[in-house]
Amino acid sequence: MAKNEVIQLVRGTIERSDGLVLEAHSSATLILCGERRILVDTSTPERRQELVSAMEKRDLSPEEIDTVIYTHLHGDHTGNGELFTNATFLAHVDEIPPAGIEPLFGDEKICEGVNIIHTPGHTRGSISVLVEGDRRYVIAGDALPTRENYTKWVPPNLNYYPELALKSMGTIMEEADVIIPGHDDAFEVDR
Repeated sequence: MAKNEVIQLVRGTIERSDGLVLEAHSSATLILCGERRILVDTSTPERRQELVSAMEKRDLSPEEIDTVIYTHLHGDHTGNGELFTNATFLAHVDEIPPAGIEPLFGDEKICEGVNIIHTPGHTRGSISVLVEGDRRYVIAGDALPTRENYTKWVPPNLNYYPELALKSMGTIMEEADVIIPGHDDAFEVDR
């Protein structure tokens, strides 16, 4: 069996001033799992052209994405969903997904070597996606939004339960060789 491929199409960013978020755009990450084309988060309308261009460079159109997984339902992660007209949309039940988004109920298998792990703390329904590829990738969304959260061991600034957020960060670090955070470049976990 061929290994799953993970491609960060859009690098997430976040701009802060005095602890306040001024602007945030999430990462958008493509997973190639056999014939499946899975997108984790869709970023914001301001990053739409970057997302579409990155897909075109891989000879993919939005219509070829069969599954969109939202790490959580904040607008900076869901802003381009309407592009993916043939996709099934998934989010954790604790995000209270609206019509058109199917609920996930915990740790679930999406396809061979692609699994959802519930990583609450930022939101009650925050999830991460664990991918077995050439290495073990965790697409973390805002359960681990930046490399700085990792290096300073601090929970996301926006969280409903900081201790649970730190526990989820620990789970991500245990599982991952490479982390793709919600608002930063992919990075390797120090072992």
